[in-house]
Amino acid sequence: MKIEIDDDVAQQVQSLTSIKLCDRDYYYFTDWLLRVGVGTVKSALQKQPELTLGDLVMLQYRKHDLH
Repeated sequence: MKIEIDDDVAQQVQSLTSIKLCDRDYYYFTDWLLRVGVGTVKSALQKQPELTLGDLVMLQYRKHDLH
């Protein structure tokens, strides 16, 4: 499966390194960041079994006052 990367996401990924990334690099780093993120969420849910994925999303939402 291939997922298109928005320009905004590509810029955020590019901002993490001083090396100029090509399309293939964006996919590699975005995939890596996604895997790290999924691992982080799994770890958080294991450490706090009373929370759900929805709870974590809402915590982030409220913390950044996105509503």
